[in-house]
Amino acid sequence: MSSVKAQVFSPDFIVASVMFILILVILHVHTQDVYEKIEKQENMIYYENLVSTTDLLLLYHGYPTYWNETNVEVLGLAERPNYLNRTKVEQMMGMSESKIKSLLNLGGKSFRFIIENSTDVMFEKGDTGWESAETVYIINRNAIMDEAPVKIKFWVW
Repeated sequence: MSSVKAQVFSPDFIVASVMFILILVILHVHTQDVYEKIEKQENMIYYENLVSTTDLLLLYHGYPTYWNETNVEVLGLAERPNYLNRTKVEQMMGMSESKIKSLLNLGGKSFRFIIENSTDVMFEKGDTGWESAETVYIINRNAIMDEAPVKIKFWVW
């Protein structure tokens, strides 16, 4: 009987193994890059949706036109485009945070909504835990209320 031993770690096997591992590493790096691009694109789309939401608040009177906390279907704060109606703002500030989230389609995300003039915070609603959030979407807008300029800050996380 002859005894023939196979070489498991031949040069061909080592080269093939290194190439296989290299291909796996390149594939992993590439998929991670694709996932990061997808997440970045999703964040951009979400941010654009939030900008559209603030457009709705500042440009539209809501539905029904003379809504209140019990009958509001579409939230809008405008008397006319970029002119806020104080009564509507006060009605919104009286709503629960969960109702506002529902009307603004925020899902499970938290928000902070602030209206301030040049010297004071006039209205403030929402959570305050944004400092610990991983991603915070910040939208700053300008409008007019009571014939004076105001700044609207809308943060979602």
